[in-house]
Amino acid sequence: MILTTFYCVLASNFPFLDVLYTFLFNSFILLVFLGWKYVKTKDVYVLLNSNFDAIEKSSLDQGDSFWGRHISSLLKQQYQLYERNMQQINKNHHEHLTFINQWVHQMKTPLSVIRLQLEAHAGEPYAHGMSEEVYKMEKGLNMALYYARIDAFERDFVIERTRLKPLILDSISQEKKLFIKNNMLPKADVDDTIEVYTDVKWIKFVIEQLITNGIKYSKGKGKYLTVSAYKTEDHVVLEVLDEGIGIHPKDIRRVFHPFFTGENGRILGESTGMGLYLAKKICENLNHKIYIHSEVNRGTKVSILFEHIQTDHK
Repeated sequence: MILTTFYCVLASNFPFLDVLYTFLFNSFILLVFLGWKYVKTKDVYVLLNSNFDAIEKSSLDQGDSFWGRHISSLLKQQYQLYERNMQQINKNHHEHLTFINQWVHQMKTPLSVIRLQLEAHAGEPYAHGMSEEVYKMEKGLNMALYYARIDAFERDFVIERTRLKPLILDSISQEKKLFIKNNMLPKADVDDTIEVYTDVKWIKFVIEQLITNGIKYSKGKGKYLTVSAYKTEDHVVLEVLDEGIGIHPKDIRRVFHPFFTGENGRILGESTGMGLYLAKKICENLNHKIYIHSEVNRGTKVSILFEHIQTDHK
């Protein structure tokens, strides 16, 4: 268009109207060409201005234009490479979890033998200290096992109607040696009629973890640990309340993060930072809510909210 117009201007025998006509005609051809190119490559322009929330969307067909075909081919190759990498990662992850599960079960067998031997020598001076260490190892192995299973949660849970009181009393009984060691007394304030829908195995692990934390962070300070349950208008609330050292305000928002030990964990030196993280993940998977409230040197209260069981009234 530019060259044609320039030639017409240089040629003195072209009238102005002819030059203008040539310019407009060429402009029309240019606009038609650009419009056709835009329609052919519109999918590419949309792609370049898109924000993706899933990688699958970036591999859609980008039209039959030159750039569309080549970009589609490139994206499909990248997506296939991504799928192969994810399959390998998932395979490695599955093998790792299988190994952890097998290892934990293999370690539990010798621990059971050691515990039986210790019970046979219960009066010996060394038996008490070794029994405490075996208890710590069993707790650590259980935590590793539940952490390994959390990713496959949907294949390992059964929701059923459960009474809370027997579940809480059994969890307290499991930690009776820890209560005795720390000179603490448990209190259970739960009505026999309170029932919830949950998975007994998973929620029992959560309750035991909360009880263990309450005892551990009340060492030498609190005398009682209270586990209570009551009904509100919308929920059934389970609370674990201790009289321990509490949680510093700067740490309270991060206690559910994995491997976060906080100021208390550094002081006691026994925290893994995984207990409350697992409790949070399990509650989320079971559709329960969990909250924590704490005051320094006053104690900590952890609350789990269950949905009400709907009953039919005739």
